[in-house]
Amino acid sequence: MDNKIKKEQYFFTNYPAMFVFLFFAWFLFSFPAYSKAATLYLLPAAANLYLGDSAMVEVRLNSEGQEINAVQAELRFPANTFEIVNLGKGNSILTLWPQEPFFVNSSGKISFVGGIPNGFKGDGLVGTFILRGKNLGEGAITFSDNCQVLLNDGKGTSTEIVNLEGVYRVIEKPVNLPQISSFTHPDQSRWFKTSTFHVHWDFNKEAEYSFLLSQDSMAEPDETADRPAGELEWMGDLEYPNLKDGIYYFSLKQKLPGENWQEKVGYRLMVDATPPEPFDLQIGREPSVFEGKYFLSFNAIDRSSGVDNYEIFEGRKKLFSKEIIGEWRKGKSPYVLEDQELKSIIRVKAVDKAGNERLAELLPPAKPFPYWIILVLFIGLIMVFFIVRKIKYQKSKIKNTNQK
Repeated sequence: MDNKIKKEQYFFTNYPAMFVFLFFAWFLFSFPAYSKAATLYLLPAAANLYLGDSAMVEVRLNSEGQEINAVQAELRFPANTFEIVNLGKGNSILTLWPQEPFFVNSSGKISFVGGIPNGFKGDGLVGTFILRGKNLGEGAITFSDNCQVLLNDGKGTSTEIVNLEGVYRVIEKPVNLPQISSFTHPDQSRWFKTSTFHVHWDFNKEAEYSFLLSQDSMAEPDETADRPAGELEWMGDLEYPNLKDGIYYFSLKQKLPGENWQEKVGYRLMVDATPPEPFDLQIGREPSVFEGKYFLSFNAIDRSSGVDNYEIFEGRKKLFSKEIIGEWRKGKSPYVLEDQELKSIIRVKAVDKAGNERLAELLPPAKPFPYWIILVLFIGLIMVFFIVRKIKYQKSKIKNTNQK
């Protein structure tokens, strides 16, 4: 055997660890390094919807270890299969919204654009949408090429993005399933202030039922019949009091005599009993915007349902009265003030999607005390003093003359 071959066989036989190290070193340095890419995805990524029913889908972002400060997420969906009935931005990592989230059912478009002033790193919620099954079929909801994620590096650098689609099916609803309703939360796509949930279904005395209230949309009741106790009432009516803010899912299974447990039916309720967080009002003025007029800036945050709208009030006190005259108007930040003299009391009301309100007030700037009035009054008093004194002197002089 050739000496060279013998040496190679000896090397690979007696130094296997060295060989593995050299192989991986070659592998790592022979291919280009890949930069980190943020991930936009949907949760749940797949679901079945009964025709006419709806499901809430979360739009989420994983920054993959990077710190970001702005997101533009644009989605597309098949408009012939689905429709959007509501968008949400409560609990979003985005706190500044230069453009309110919107959807267009006719063209199958959803858009979220917002910023994070202090930056964000991790996995967080961008926004939510409620998807309704319009026609039978299957369709994918995808992120468009217009999506952007900007880094919090002071330069607004755009990072690479991995977009993960979601696939959803609209199917026929099986017959003989219970119909669930609620008079406290009658619309599954709306937020409500009330924290007590009353749920009803047409009760079949011969059937068994298993039910569950959870904040997990994928949770399912087991196949063991439940017997309500405490504040829960039977005969197809249940009441859950003192719920915390959030989104809940009531799931119900029915078992008819001699049959297997049926598919679960669900009901979604959204509770927000808390007003938006306190916020500040700031008056600004820039020659380059609004023709140099004074404008008002504000930004309220609501962690549950999100801020729905703002109402702005500019008023002045009525003469000789504590009554303030003015009217409320819908508006958004920045808001050009009507009173450019800044003499009005300014109030802004932030209203969330459940109707809770938070009020902020800004009083007119305090005017400097007119000290010159004190000086004028002082000089006036001195003049009056000397005038009175002179008059008295003249009278005394005339009196003395007459006496002589």
